[in-house]
Amino acid sequence: MIKRILVAYDHGFKAQKALEIATEIAKGRNAEVYIFTSVKMPGIIDTYAARDMLKELENQSYSYFEKILEDAAASVRKEGVTAHVVIKNESPGEAIVRFAEQENIDLITLGSHNRGSFERFLLGLGSVSNYVVQRAKCPVLISKA
Repeated sequence: MIKRILVAYDHGFKAQKALEIATEIAKGRNAEVYIFTSVKMPGIIDTYAARDMLKELENQSYSYFEKILEDAAASVRKEGVTAHVVIKNESPGEAIVRFAEQENIDLITLGSHNRGSFERFLLGLGSVSNYVVQRAKCPVLISKA
C-alpha cells in the first residue's frame, strides 16, 4: 500500500510533472508527499577559496530551494494532500535513497533529464534517476513528459 511518496524536486518541468503525478496518486490513497531536494554542490576545485565559495553557493541554494519547495508543498496541500519539505546537503542520488530507506517511503517519483552519455561525460554528471532506480528498495516512477 502506498502511503508515503517522495518526489525529487528541482523546479524543472519534469520535476513538476513528477509532483503532479505523485499528488494524484496520493489523493486516491490518503498518502503523504515528501518534496525533496539536495543542495550539495559538486567539489570541482579543492582549495580553501573554492570550498568557501561552494559553501556560500550551498547556503544560497538552500534559501532558494526552501521557497521553491514550500510553494510546491502549498500546491499539493491545496489538493487536500499532506506535504512535507525536505532539503539535504548530500549527493542527490545517495540522499534520495537514504531518505527513502530511513523514512519508509513507499514510492519515489522523479523526472528524467534525458542526458546522453557524452553530455554526462562532458559535464561530469551521473544520472540521478539511474542511481535511484538501481539502489532504491521501493518502486521508482520516472516522469519523462
